[in-house]
Order: sequence, then structure tokens, then C-alpha cells
Amino acid sequence: MNIAFVAHYYDERDGTGGYVFELLTRVAARHDVTLYAVEARSPLPQGVRFVTVPALRGSAYATILSFPAGFAAVRGRHEVVHAQGWVTGSADVVTAHIVLAAWRKAARRAAVPTPPGERLLGGFVQGREARLFRSGARAVIAPSEKARRELEAHYGRREGVHVIPHGFPAPSAPADRAAVRRRLGLDPNAFVALYAGDPRKGLPPAIQALRDAPGATLLVASRSGLGPYRAAADALGVAPRVRWAPAQTPIADAYAAADVLVHPTIYDTFALVVAEAMATGLPVVVSREAGIAELIEHGRSGWLLREPEGAEVAAALNALHSDAATRAALGAAGQAVAAARTWDVVAEETLQVFEQVVAR
Repeated sequence: MNIAFVAHYYDERDGTGGYVFELLTRVAARHDVTLYAVEARSPLPQGVRFVTVPALRGSAYATILSFPAGFAAVRGRHEVVHAQGWVTGSADVVTAHIVLAAWRKAARRAAVPTPPGERLLGGFVQGREARLFRSGARAVIAPSEKARRELEAHYGRREGVHVIPHGFPAPSAPADRAAVRRRLGLDPNAFVALYAGDPRKGLPPAIQALRDAPGATLLVASRSGLGPYRAAADALGVAPRVRWAPAQTPIADAYAAADVLVHPTIYDTFALVVAEAMATGLPVVVSREAGIAELIEHGRSGWLLREPEGAEVAAALNALHSDAATRAALGAAGQAVAAARTWDVVAEETLQVFEQVVAR
């Protein structure tokens, strides 16, 4: 097959970019592949053709809004065009990394501050995304049943939706826990809960949990602005038990330093940060608002929160702090789940969707 992958950026360190990296690497071994992106920040497999999309940079919304026209200007002929969300008005296959209407609803409910760009342009982008999922995509890949339900509820898309959960990375050699803790200024004997990724999704309840979980230290690893969250920790009187990892800290180091991952997210179609943690054997505390929760059995391969609230997180931390055996069992079972859901499996399932599209 002649297949095009279309994404804003090709970057194995990023959520959507990492998804494309994993799939493209495997698909290119068997098919003719072209990548369309503003920039390739990770090495491309041999034989993959790269086409630069002339979209604006400078800000996320500048890229989002200018990308479809830029792609249309350089788009070639392919049997399958696989788009990552709203990057074009029409595609053969689209992966729903986010259902914007569902995210915006969750953010309003949780009183998440809305950046100016999203306030001004979020509704416009949501409308274009709705049109793509409703009629511009021949087939849609949803990373979870949760995402499939959201596509139906918000955009009326029912037919041609394939639920294909993301893959889990292969485990790598763990970093030296003691050395990492020294670098991050963590007590070698502390019980450390890690929050990693976009702070808007679940950092507030993780910070609030420290009020009722006095034995826990929270390590925060994020490349986003953290000023308001530092202020919240100060206001709650828990700032001495929060460690803010430097932005350049490798995520593998953060996993190695932690005893558990906490991800009380208000919204995720999957949650790749949880998948990464499970692959390392780190036990995870996750809200049911994450699509990956569908692959986790509460009390066996992870700890599922009934609601993404501080009290729920605190109860989980208090229970796990005093029970090293349960932490070890959750981590081992979570790692077994990760080992069974590889990117090789995801690539095969995705290729089956491509083949169905071509056959039709």
C-alpha cells in the first residue's frame, strides 16, 4: 500500500508524535510510506519520504489553523491518508487522539483556566473537528471505548469506528533510583508519588491530596507552566512536600524516583504517560476518565479512582504508602498488561483498518 501519515510534528517524545513514530516505524518496513509534518524531530526509518507542510509556527493555534491549507498545498496521491486529528478536512483514516468537545466540557466542569487562544478559537476548531469526524473521515480509530462513545455523543459518528487502544513501550533499563533521587533533592526514604504531563488534566487533585496524605511527597514532572500550581501548593500549606522536577529531567528518571504514579485526570482518550509507567513496573493510580482505565483491573493491575478528586487520591496514597507488597503486586501485574499490548500488535490492527478502507 501507498500510505501517508499526517501529523503536526513527528516527535517520539510527544504523545501524538510518539504514536506516529511507533506506527510509521513498523508500517514502513512493509509498505510505501510518506510523512507529512511541519517538522521531523525524530529520525525517520529508511525509505520514508518526508514532505514539509508549510504551516505557521510560533504558537500551537497558529500551527493548528494553518496546517490544513498547508497540507492541501503539498498533498500527493495515496491509497490511504492517515490523519492525526483535525489536520485536514478529509482523510481515509483519522485517529481521535482527543475529542475536543468532550475535553472542553470536562475542562469547564473542572473549572480549568482557559488560555486566550482556546477561548477565541476553540469553538472554531471544534466545529472543524466535528465536520471531519462526522463526514470527512472514511474510518476512525478510537483509542478506547470511552473515545468511541464521545465521538457518537458529540459528533454523531457511529459507523466505521474501530477501537484500537494504544501500545505500551518496551521496558528499558531502569535508572539508578538512589542517584536520581539525589539529583532531584528527594529523601531516599520518602514515599514519592509522581505526577507527569499536562498539569491541567489532574495536577490540582494530586496537590490537594497531600493535605490528607501526610506521609506522601509529590514529584511533578511537566514541561508546562507551573506557576499557578506552585501557588496552590503554597496556599494549601503542602509546598514543602512538593518537588518540581527541572523541565529537562528525563521522564525515565522521574519513573525511577517514584513509588507510584498518580494520574487523576479529568480527561484522556487513553493516557500514554500511564502506559509508560506501567511498562516500567511502576504502580499506577488512575481516574476512570482515562481511556487506559479500560485495560486496568482495580486492585490487581492498578488502582482506579472513582472520581478525579483529592480525597480519592489521598485514600489511595495512604493505602499504598503502608503496603509495599501491594505496590509490588500492582506494578508487576501492570507490567504484564503492558507486555501483552505491544506496538507490533497495534500496527497489525491498524493495518487491518487500512486494508478495509482500500478494499472498499
